[in-house]
Amino acid sequence: MRKNAPLWRRGRYALAGLESAVRGEASFRTELGAAVLGIALLVCTGAPLLWWALFILLMAAILAAELLNTAIETLADRVEPELDPFIGRAKDLGAAAVFILSVAAILLAACLLLAFFQGGAGFAPPF
Repeated sequence: MRKNAPLWRRGRYALAGLESAVRGEASFRTELGAAVLGIALLVCTGAPLLWWALFILLMAAILAAELLNTAIETLADRVEPELDPFIGRAKDLGAAAVFILSVAAILLAACLLLAFFQGGAGFAPPF
């Protein structure tokens, strides 16, 4: 990769990274599946725009954290293929970041459902 490459070329690199993650990372595919379920939940509840914005931000953070975690793991495995406690710690910390964001997404879904069933937060009646 050339430094200061044109925008279109950098975009192609980013898309290649996304394709690599979708093809090679089960966790990334699981998180994409969770995003689809989240969209279905938002549609079914008729969630207001603010809920959509929160969801988009949180899912983007989860997917970005997963990509960064995968990048760390890939680089670490290339640098030191043998078990190493420091590299193991770095991998665990990356996984913990994804875990924290995933728990936040579950809590957001719970709040969404609570607000929906209580009829608050700007929810329109479903029927």
